[in-house]
Amino acid sequence: MSLAMLAALSACDPGEPAAELDAGLEGSSLRSEQDYARNPPSVETLELHFLSTKVHANARLEVRFGEGEVQEPTLPLELDDDQAVLLRDDGEGGDVEAGDGLYSAIIDYDLLAEVERRMAYLERVEPGASVTRFEGRNAVETVPFEAQALDFALDGGSVPPAEVEGLFAGVTGSTLTVIGAQPAPLAGTTDPEKTLAVRDPAVTRDASRTGVWSLSGGKCSFSGDAFGAHGFSHLMEEMSAPTGVPVEDWIADWLRTWSTLQQVNGQDLPAQVGGLDEVWNRFPFLSDDGQPQVFTDTLDVSRPPFQLVAIVNRVDLHEAEVFGGGAGELRYVFQLVDPDTCEPLDMTVIFEYAVPRSGCRRIREYAQDWYALDALPLGSTAYLDELEQITATVVGPGNLAQLRTNSRLLPWPDYANLQWHMREFVDDGTGLTPVALAKTPAYAYEYPDPLTSEQGIDAFITSQAGNILASNYDVDLTHPVTNQPFRAAFVPYGYLKHLHSSPYAMADVVYFDPFVTDSFSLPGGPNPAIPPGASGGWANLSGMQRGRFWGSQSAPAQARHEFSLNTCNGCHDREVFDDAGTLFANYLTYGLSRSVAGATQEQPFLHMRLQSPVDAGPAIFSRFLTGTDDGCTTANGLVPPLGTDTCTASCCPVGDPVHGPEVLQYHYDDLARRSQELEAMVAHSCLIAYPHQTVQQALSSAH
Repeated sequence: MSLAMLAALSACDPGEPAAELDAGLEGSSLRSEQDYARNPPSVETLELHFLSTKVHANARLEVRFGEGEVQEPTLPLELDDDQAVLLRDDGEGGDVEAGDGLYSAIIDYDLLAEVERRMAYLERVEPGASVTRFEGRNAVETVPFEAQALDFALDGGSVPPAEVEGLFAGVTGSTLTVIGAQPAPLAGTTDPEKTLAVRDPAVTRDASRTGVWSLSGGKCSFSGDAFGAHGFSHLMEEMSAPTGVPVEDWIADWLRTWSTLQQVNGQDLPAQVGGLDEVWNRFPFLSDDGQPQVFTDTLDVSRPPFQLVAIVNRVDLHEAEVFGGGAGELRYVFQLVDPDTCEPLDMTVIFEYAVPRSGCRRIREYAQDWYALDALPLGSTAYLDELEQITATVVGPGNLAQLRTNSRLLPWPDYANLQWHMREFVDDGTGLTPVALAKTPAYAYEYPDPLTSEQGIDAFITSQAGNILASNYDVDLTHPVTNQPFRAAFVPYGYLKHLHSSPYAMADVVYFDPFVTDSFSLPGGPNPAIPPGASGGWANLSGMQRGRFWGSQSAPAQARHEFSLNTCNGCHDREVFDDAGTLFANYLTYGLSRSVAGATQEQPFLHMRLQSPVDAGPAIFSRFLTGTDDGCTTANGLVPPLGTDTCTASCCPVGDPVHGPEVLQYHYDDLARRSQELEAMVAHSCLIAYPHQTVQQALSSAH
């Protein structure tokens, strides 16, 4: 008998439910005061006790959460098919004993639907597929995929999905156990460049949907439609239209935030007039004010100097569905283009939209829409139409979560293209306003002590190490101890120039990092670098690489790495890019720039970048996205935690920027990690997937 027939028989059962569903959910909210959607409580045990084979009220759900993580006697959940239930530990509505820490509810559970999802996955997975196990974003090991990962833990045994069909009639009285620890990951079955990070020119250079820059016969020209579904000006107009502000003024007002000093979270956001000039004058003008660096020209936004790089599905950033969480983000990545040469320039603009869907069923449907793209030929009319339908439901007024820029053009000419700046903006209903950057401390907390190399952030990392490793922390607007501005107004990183006081006498040697052999003596006698009236020694730290990671050797190593990786500059620099010691080679380096033996340089700062010229082919993705361990093997074919001690083009682990590659190395393959999350969302019900989300949820606020 087929699963569909069994389901039909169950649905036709005329009998009354074995127990009444709890009615206590009436009037309750799925977003509790604890905001479990963003920070779900961990699960120690989760079991389903089957009461019947009927459709309704057929199972008692029992959940034991991590000790002390849930204080309320009742907890609302949203399960598949919009089923709202109330977990109870008050002895009512299916709960056996009040206050025993075991939360219970009588629910509808469709075991047959879960079987069909798992069997469909097993039909899709390739024979001999391998799967990578991740801890956070770090790839720990690669192992062969085992179909047993999808077995059902019924009554203490392991039952393959295909065999559950024969057991269904006698399932009453059985117990299905869902392990509270991180479940075995699923091997990816889709092409991530169709379903997760779309960079194919058939999409990014689709002239009917976005603007297109092309070089032909030595001439750079614009074609296509900047107001198309994926166009730069269209995305801006979706924000400006409800306000009545013309889109050209909306874009101009946003750019002019670089022309004057801004105040963000009690910090100065410096004006970058010279850098703005480099961006502004690459737009064509509808009217020219004829004045340099006044920025009152009327921009022609039908030909913006930006080329679409990729469309990125970040459903992996979804919140906990069972607590009514959101569906993650949709991102559009654009890069600035020189309209004279069609060369890509060092500035990206990322539109990051909060997907306007929440709850179990809606999030699953959204994930399934992306998943279904894999069945369509990339670049086909069907694929392009379906992709537009998905994105059109997200791109709209009020849905922009944030807009981020990353540029070393805007700081020009102050740092001779050696410094990058990152800024973040939100749509406040009147324009794009700069705000503090998520999970990233203010720059002052990175400043190293020139004698010990300790950073101001070390104390926070040390005190919060446990929470950081559990991903239960944030960088608040103000520091929890000093109440001073804590979250960064902007992030400068790369080559930084500063003057710093030293308590040592003029002739003493200053070691600005115990792991760096370079040092310098402070000269005696008159020194133009010493401020007038200064006492003691002064070390001019001009020429140091800085802002490339967070924390020093004084902070716990693993917590330091996780914290730094979740910051804007750490994720775009030395935590994920190993520059082989060649970046800024003529300048002193704060921290380590040493890499694994034989490392080949990878250009940092941008995870996605256009080729040169911009129409040369699909965008270049960083090894952080595509994998640092494709060619890393050992005798048994696996990648151990420290990987290899050599580096090739296909295998280049990243050495820890503080402790060096001899102590800590990191492997990344983030598209594979995101692919696993997409598979889990399609192959499991919300209830079965929930324990996994308590360890996955840490990434929901990361970059």
